[in-house]
Amino acid sequence: MAIITKFGSYPQNNGNTKEPIEWLFLDIKANEGEALLISRYGLDCKPYNRKQKDVTWENCDLRKWLNNDFLKAAFTEEEQERILLSEAQNNDNPDYSAIGGNTTRDRIFCLSIEEAEQYFSEEEERLCQATTLAKSHGHGMYHEHYCSWWLRSHGIGQDHAAEVWNGGMVCKYGYYVHGIFNAVRPAMWIKL
Repeated sequence: MAIITKFGSYPQNNGNTKEPIEWLFLDIKANEGEALLISRYGLDCKPYNRKQKDVTWENCDLRKWLNNDFLKAAFTEEEQERILLSEAQNNDNPDYSAIGGNTTRDRIFCLSIEEAEQYFSEEEERLCQATTLAKSHGHGMYHEHYCSWWLRSHGIGQDHAAEVWNGGMVCKYGYYVHGIFNAVRPAMWIKL
């Protein structure tokens, strides 16, 4: 059974009113007092990159949005101090050999292919519902009320980003980076 906590707030029901964000614990480093969290819901719907082109996680618009606009909108200054700057490994795609790019240092990130498979061992565990806000911002791929969501890894090429399909399968082939159909499930390491 998943452990859920509330941290930060973000509009979720198609208005400007912020509501507490619910997070799932993926990993806990008790000795270091740190935990890896991922949002319980697809909080918003954004393209991986606004323009369709070859792009790495390091340079994509989604990374910029998560670590700037979303970070400032969802967390108070005190909450931001608890969010750790962590290294995000950007490995090559294991099936298609698309080059992953440089390791980045992020406060907020999307999971990689490897992390999605490591922390969610079953497809059912990867199922995610989109918020009303995410649906209104363009999310349109559904399977029994579940949405697809972005991973930071590349798909078949650097003009595709990997995703988790609405049925819970990790799609290593991916989708065009400018697509507006995938929800965003932010992840982060925090101080407990």
